[in-house]
Amino acid sequence: MSDRRARSLAVRLASLTVLGLACSRQAPPPPAPTPEPVAEAPPPAAPKSRPAPPVRSLSTIIDTVFLLTNRERLRASLTPLRRNADLARVAQLQAEQMAAAGKLAHEVPGSRYPTLTSRMKLIGYQYRSAGENVAEGYTSGAALMAGWMTSPPHRANLLSARYTETGVGMARAKSGRTYTAQVFARPRAPSGE
Repeated sequence: MSDRRARSLAVRLASLTVLGLACSRQAPPPPAPTPEPVAEAPPPAAPKSRPAPPVRSLSTIIDTVFLLTNRERLRASLTPLRRNADLARVAQLQAEQMAAAGKLAHEVPGSRYPTLTSRMKLIGYQYRSAGENVAEGYTSGAALMAGWMTSPPHRANLLSARYTETGVGMARAKSGRTYTAQVFARPRAPSGE
């Protein structure tokens, strides 16, 4: 073989060897794809506690008791009671006395006006018949009325045909506990009638 040819063959072989080596090497793997950011779910919301029942104003509860009293009377085919400001003052006085003493009672010993009679006299309400319901701890007129309607003596006052007027009073003790009084009456007829 000629030198020239031998050199050309050697160059080809060397080229093929280099090429073979280049082909036999594995190409480095392509870089791993950058992971997509994973959206994290927001942490579960803490369980919501039930909100405290709204604090109803005492005047709202008083109005509800008056309305529900007459609803019960209508269901029993009785005449609705009229609201009377003097009876409301008598009831309010008793509610305040009970709240001050922290005691549920028709007569509050040691109070200035311990009896229904003394409270009616103070206000100047002349009556033919009178009665009173008292309660402690109620924060809604509907619950209060339900309690009274399931108690025979309270129910008897609410549904008595002897009464034509009513007044409701409510007070809150320093502890936050509520005290309610409802007074029922029939006024004495003016003299001469």
